[in-house]
Amino acid sequence: MRPRVPEANVVIKDWRRAELRIALCYPNIYRVGMAGLPMRLLYALFNAREDVVCERFFLPGEGLETPQPLSLESGRPLKDFDVVAFTFQYEWDYVNAVRMLLMAGIPPRREERARSGGPIVVAGGPCAMENPLPMSGFVDAFAIGDAEALLDPLVEALKDAVGRGPGALRDLADVGGLYVPWAPRRARRIWIRRLDDAPVPLAQVVPLVPEDSPLSPPFGRTFNIELTRGCGRGCRFCLIDHITRPRRDRSVEKALEILEEGMRLTPAEKALLIGAGISDHRGLLELCEALADRGMAFSVPSVRPDRVSEELVRALARGGQRRLTIAPDGATPELRLVLNKAMDDETILEAAKAILAGGMRAVKLYFMIGLPGERPEDVRAIPELVRRVADLGFGPRCVHVSINPLVPKPWTPFQWVGMASVAHVRACLRTVRAGLGGDGRVVLSGLDPRVARLQAVLSLGGPELGPAIELAARYGGGLGAWRRALRETRIDPGRYLAPREPGELLPWEEAVDVGIRRSYLLREFERAQELIRGR
Repeated sequence: MRPRVPEANVVIKDWRRAELRIALCYPNIYRVGMAGLPMRLLYALFNAREDVVCERFFLPGEGLETPQPLSLESGRPLKDFDVVAFTFQYEWDYVNAVRMLLMAGIPPRREERARSGGPIVVAGGPCAMENPLPMSGFVDAFAIGDAEALLDPLVEALKDAVGRGPGALRDLADVGGLYVPWAPRRARRIWIRRLDDAPVPLAQVVPLVPEDSPLSPPFGRTFNIELTRGCGRGCRFCLIDHITRPRRDRSVEKALEILEEGMRLTPAEKALLIGAGISDHRGLLELCEALADRGMAFSVPSVRPDRVSEELVRALARGGQRRLTIAPDGATPELRLVLNKAMDDETILEAAKAILAGGMRAVKLYFMIGLPGERPEDVRAIPELVRRVADLGFGPRCVHVSINPLVPKPWTPFQWVGMASVAHVRACLRTVRAGLGGDGRVVLSGLDPRVARLQAVLSLGGPELGPAIELAARYGGGLGAWRRALRETRIDPGRYLAPREPGELLPWEEAVDVGIRRSYLLREFERAQELIRGR
């Protein structure tokens, strides 16, 4: 039974001519996986090789109701492929990856697959780079770095390893940028120097479904282009900033060339310009004005408050964007200094004014709670600032506010700070709701603190989490499954969520090297502590 998903630009290849058959898996539902660039990029890179057949898999459900994961291209099961390749964008999806293997009848543990001759399982993405250890009992090799630089040597190594047993898998550790749990060797991140030189999928796969279909991605039918990679601002909580340095920008000329050809080859309704450091791209306004002049629809996910201008907003509004997202993150200037995101309230208010003056009627604000050094008055400052923004002239349900707990991440200065309790986070949320008093102009949302807590455990843990991940997968993968799995494996989440000593060797430091010096992270951690003590 082949899943029925009407799509444009699907690649169908002859299996008889392939030397390597790769199942590209996104461990979540279709509409989530096809919203972003990673699946489209990896699909194009693998299939650009004549010796590879690459087909896509997603977690069954919400429009893809199949008893087990089946490829969208041919309807084949995972077992028919030589390699199962996961992209890990979110830690919460670890359990879904194990569920997909179990549903396919593939032993999830790598030792079992080595004995039974199952497919090789590889993984990449930001979660693989931050800390591969929680999934090291399931994955044979992790790709640490940029796909464009790693893919060809990975494919060559996999062709040599298929069917040759555990010894061949250990040989994968000799490939730069691969972390192989079987081999005690630290993997160093591999990255491309110039974004203009990186291949971009021009004929991108997009679903040809109505907007109300469960298969329709949340941003609609888009052509995705990465305008920047990395950021370099040094916000002390931000994983992507620290594992993708240095920031690299795609030139305006190259971006225009890609967008014109890509929009011709892809039946997209608009272009999505993405990148963690997009606000600092020197040509952002120039590019947006050029696209608007061409009559192209486009949008950006967010802009730093101190980079918002009326001219930029006007160009984005001409491109069809109706709401701009800005992230103060900290509620007060003092907390923003702790985050290394220095800006005063007036900067945020001026950004909101520019949004209105530029022709948009709605704004989205991101705040974090449970921050180091946080005081009750800091939490009370969130609704105060939100009301000041709303008072500038935003109408009913036009100020969207997302409030999320800080999740400490590896390779950031906040990897040592610990995580606030669920009780504290809930108390902060009650304070914010009470402060807003049912204001009809404001829409509140945020991550469930219990999910955030699990995300932190999976970010900061080691291979000992493997049995809990497997049990949670067998029990269905929800919060109840996780509670049962942690109880049965006698794992105390508090062990991972407590503050750590700066001198302590952290587990991920022995597995990967992302290019950030420990001395730098310690220095930034101490600066944050000094700011907290000085309040």
